[in-house]
Amino acid sequence: MTLPRILWFACALGVLMLPSCTGCHQDEWLPDRPVQTSPKPQDFVEFQRQRALAIDSLINAQTATWDKVTRTGTGIWYQRLDSIPGAQSVESLQEGSVLEIHHRFELLDGRIITDWTADGPLAFEPGSTDLPSGFHELFGLAHLGDSLRAILPPIRAWGMSGLPPDIPQEAVIAIHCRVDLYRRPA
Repeated sequence: MTLPRILWFACALGVLMLPSCTGCHQDEWLPDRPVQTSPKPQDFVEFQRQRALAIDSLINAQTATWDKVTRTGTGIWYQRLDSIPGAQSVESLQEGSVLEIHHRFELLDGRIITDWTADGPLAFEPGSTDLPSGFHELFGLAHLGDSLRAILPPIRAWGMSGLPPDIPQEAVIAIHCRVDLYRRPA
């Protein structure tokens, strides 16, 4: 026999043997491939609920040792560290007033976002400054001269998008600050 005939014969024999070979494991069960479906609306709701519980747990752990901690209806946790009796509330200031905030904003891992010793005090006009709404709410709860510490959940800070590269997505923000009325230098 020549080489081409031997190859033809081997291929033919292999083709004839193939059906008997594929059927030799008929008693083995192969599972069906799982059907891939898209998530349902309730899956997204459950995911968000679990995420909110995880963030609440994280914030609870951070504030567990704080005395006289207050939680707002929007999820901000704060503690008044020092206050001046009878001081005017920020909420009662006339429109256009500017606050001077001696501050430190940081992530829960200790990375500092901004600090007044390095960056200077923050000039803050309630209702007008372009910081997230949680800062407006927190400073609105203060009186002039108050020192506060607070934890802002992502929804009240920079949210799901963060503020790259300094503030990651869904960042919980820790704040230490003193609130004063801005006074122009003489």
